Amino acid sequence: MDKRIWAIGGGKGGTGKSFIAANLGLHLASLDRQVVLLDADLGAPNLHTLLGMKAGHPDLGDFLTGVAPSLEEAAVATPYKNLRLVRGSENILFIANLPHFRKLRLLRQIRQLETPNVILDLGTGSSYNTLDFFLSANPGVVVATPEPTAIENTYLFLKSCIMRVLKLYMDHYKIRDLHQRMLDQIEKNSQSLYGFFKSLMETDRSYGTILYRALRGFRPCLVMNKTRDERDVLLGRSVADVARKYLLIDMKYLGAVPYADDVQASLRGLRPYYPDHRDAAAARAIRQMSEEMAYSIEFTLRTPPEIRLPEA
Repeated sequence: MDKRIWAIGGGKGGTGKSFIAANLGLHLASLDRQVVLLDADLGAPNLHTLLGMKAGHPDLGDFLTGVAPSLEEAAVATPYKNLRLVRGSENILFIANLPHFRKLRLLRQIRQLETPNVILDLGTGSSYNTLDFFLSANPGVVVATPEPTAIENTYLFLKSCIMRVLKLYMDHYKIRDLHQRMLDQIEKNSQSLYGFFKSLMETDRSYGTILYRALRGFRPCLVMNKTRDERDVLLGRSVADVARKYLLIDMKYLGAVPYADDVQASLRGLRPYYPDHRDAAAARAIRQMSEEMAYSIEFTLRTPPEIRLPEA
């Protein structure tokens, strides 16, 4: 089975990650594709609400505690054909502090779900859990809005992803002497990433090649949500260009989802947006985004080395 794991994440709350995840799932399901939506927001799960469903069991917490033997059994039917949901856990305190071994088990089970499309709705921030879920996807989609704080947090989120990728590879290849050097040069000044690799290639080309290939394998996508004019749309392109120049990552700008009052009306009415507004500009943008990801981009599976490390 050709498996695709989509992770919807970002550095700031309120950008519309859950909205994008829910409606992307509804669109793919409308194409007769089997989809599982998984609410991986470990702090404030609300994906079920966007689908017009109530909290209930089984949920993600039931799987993690062994009440549900597998993640497959925690995926419940939704009112929409071809679409299932793994609800977020009601036990927020327990699941927000997910231990490492449970995270690895969850990542393994995500790949074992009996569906070709799994969409992860991630929480906000740069915790290791969130970063590892994002890095496990093919593709990982960053959702931003055209606001200075959202743009800044998007940049910081991408920077955190890069630091996580490089650290995982350093740990796997036991290149521990480079970790502090990386922290000094990259964490304090992300614009020094090019300089870090340049000096590393000069001192140890073999390690430099391994780490650079790991970084180049990180190919996130960007969606600019709630745009109001062409300037907001173009801002997304600028963010992707900056990521390529200063963070050395091949970031794909998928496009913009325009702001619309009827989106807020759907949220207030506890109704999913896509089925009732297929011809609206926001729905058309979501279709275009999904087609761009599905047919125009070659993805590489990116997972932490404890699970499956791409050959360098």
